[in-house]
Amino acid sequence: MEIRKIAGKNVYFFESVDSTMDTAKKLCDEIRDPVVVSRIQRHGRGRQGREWVSNRGGLWVSVVWDGVPKIILDYLFIIAAKAIVDTLEDIGINAKIKIPNDVFAANRKIAGVLIENTGLHVIIGIGININNTITEEMGDAISCREILGYRIEIEPVLTSLLINLHCLRQQCEKNNAEFFKDIKRFLI
Repeated sequence: MEIRKIAGKNVYFFESVDSTMDTAKKLCDEIRDPVVVSRIQRHGRGRQGREWVSNRGGLWVSVVWDGVPKIILDYLFIIAAKAIVDTLEDIGINAKIKIPNDVFAANRKIAGVLIENTGLHVIIGIGININNTITEEMGDAISCREILGYRIEIEPVLTSLLINLHCLRQQCEKNNAEFFKDIKRFLI
């Protein structure tokens, strides 16, 4: 494990974990607002316990937020999905949000979001296909590398994602109505 400060957050990098969500859940009892990143998740999961294939080359991250105001708890998926859309736009990819938990680019799934509210903490799990190989188990998914035609450095994508998450959380907390006025154009 390696710990680095990125976008003001303590980011814990692992080579391989069962799930970044589970690792984040363990860490958040000892550390305030950790961010967990792993090169591989052996048992990544999506909604309703479905498997989330998390092979090398993707961005598999879980972000812990403490003190989430009740006013935005119901909107965490939209905040996370919009942060992914903004992050992908930063590298030249046009993406859209597909409720309940996906982000699509080129009409194929490029990212997913999983939210867990433990009562004390909210854990936002995000998986983005960046340079990883799309396998048969992933269905009709796509990666950033497939769209752009070249490899993308993962750490700048992570930095952008963390900044976008922070900014969108603040925006939503300050002016919920203004935040949602812009969201409709990003929905599929």
